[in-house]
Amino acid sequence: MIDRLGIHSLFDAISDGHSVERQKPAPDLFLYVAGQLRLSPAECIVVEDAAAGIEAARAGGFRSIGLGPPERVGKADAVFPSLAGIHLSDLLNTFDSA
Repeated sequence: MIDRLGIHSLFDAISDGHSVERQKPAPDLFLYVAGQLRLSPAECIVVEDAAAGIEAARAGGFRSIGLGPPERVGKADAVFPSLAGIHLSDLLNTFDSA
């Protein structure tokens, strides 16, 4: 899809469920991407809309932002109902104030 949209050049790393053997809630996918970016988990923030993704982020040592109802993503470090009206600075400020 990324290639069909012509936006491949906008990404520094791309992965999917085929990039690793173990799927979420294992942290492998997030660790793989962090490795591609040459970043440690502590330097990353995972944005997820599923409980398994939040669990994977936590297991890998990543900070996390959950999108959706707290019942589903409430274990994230920060929870937003959606990204509507949210700016990158809003997300980053969530962690600066912690």
